[in-house]
Amino acid sequence: MKYKNVRFEYYEVVYRTKDSTNNKDKLFDLVRWINKANKINALIDRTYDFYSEKARLEKAQFDDDFNYYFLHFVRLGDNIPSKGKLDGKVEPLELDDDEYIGNEVTALYDEDHHILMLQRNRSSLGPSGVEFYLNRLWDNEEETIHLRPIAPKGMFENVKKAEKFRKIHLKFADIHSKKPAGNGPVIAMLNNFGKFEGVTGEVVISVGRTKDKSLDSQTMIDTIQDIMDNQDNGLMKKAELHYKYTDDTAVEIVDLFAKKTHDFGSFQMEKRTTLSHEAIAEKMHEIYHQNNKKRKILDYLMKE
Repeated sequence: MKYKNVRFEYYEVVYRTKDSTNNKDKLFDLVRWINKANKINALIDRTYDFYSEKARLEKAQFDDDFNYYFLHFVRLGDNIPSKGKLDGKVEPLELDDDEYIGNEVTALYDEDHHILMLQRNRSSLGPSGVEFYLNRLWDNEEETIHLRPIAPKGMFENVKKAEKFRKIHLKFADIHSKKPAGNGPVIAMLNNFGKFEGVTGEVVISVGRTKDKSLDSQTMIDTIQDIMDNQDNGLMKKAELHYKYTDDTAVEIVDLFAKKTHDFGSFQMEKRTTLSHEAIAEKMHEIYHQNNKKRKILDYLMKE
């Protein structure tokens, strides 16, 4: 059985008016937008040009079981893949003139706090694409809708409180042109990199599939301190940690250099299947509501 990790990011839905150059963003009630969208019954009438492709809202509705709104967007492309058999030649997948390749994203909307949790899919609409679509359908010259990234607060200190560290993934850039700060495990690693005379580097250290093991806690805390000391000098491009606060909590994944609060959801994938909107919506609810990520997001917003 294969697993697929899907990234989710968090945004505050705001708007700006034409005459609000010097004013703060105002919270936008996305339910107003959803109500307008749902009055457009024909799918083709809410399909808009997006660069050389098309973008569309498949559906947006309130889920009575989960108590949140869920939106389902699709990017319709005409870059056609090929298909082939093990004992036959590869040939283009044929589509009719009105058929497209659909790449989907799902969003959860918390109307009480104007928070949008957005699935990331590099082949579909990103946050700027969703923002474009929201404004295209809203079609209001006086109001421009924006998705404002919610920045995490205190990440370094929070991750140091973890009880178990499962994995660390580091990427380095311009190794020879940067002078590292500190003298911990990462610096020792970089000193050894110098012997190879390389320019970039990447390291992944993991406990593997063993569920109850952890990387050495003190070494990891020293490593996190090294990352903190070098976060602004351009030496590191990525510092992703997989950790657990306690044995009873789920594994959390965080990129310490990310400027957006994010999570990852893991999905079991059968062969020749795609992730459904419903499966992703269920996972989003699990992360945001059941695992109480909502509390952290609200805490971040209070500290802005």
